[in-house]
Amino acid sequence: MGRSDEDICSTLVHEMMHCWQHVFGEPSKRGYHNKEWAAKMKAVGLQPSSTGAVGGRETGQRMSHYIIPDGPFAQAFAKLAATGWKLNLQSAHRAGDKKGPNSKVKFTCSACGQNAWGKLDLAIICKPCGIEMLSAEALDRTIKAA
Repeated sequence: MGRSDEDICSTLVHEMMHCWQHVFGEPSKRGYHNKEWAAKMKAVGLQPSSTGAVGGRETGQRMSHYIIPDGPFAQAFAKLAATGWKLNLQSAHRAGDKKGPNSKVKFTCSACGQNAWGKLDLAIICKPCGIEMLSAEALDRTIKAA
């Protein structure tokens, strides 16, 4: 969460450079980011960096990158953004987001205790007992009334 569309797109391009290298280049074994990959990243306007910032190593096992100011990627993204284009991530789960209200409730057989989950208006019968299963709320009301 909190990443800009430009940052997200740069990550997609980073991954695309792995695809390019797999098809057209000579990838290293076990995920190592080599000099060929680093050169291609720089050619498209992304600076490989082991730290994700200026001064990081250009090759290694765990790599990030940053966008080269006025580089090909930055220019292409600026042109795209100028059209009003945006990523549509409204429905994507984001770390830390809380789920909305639960649309399912637990139903319990008052005889055997077997449970099932469903929407609040579900009409469900416990097959072994042959009786209606009640939601936790309905079961509480039944117990209080008795």
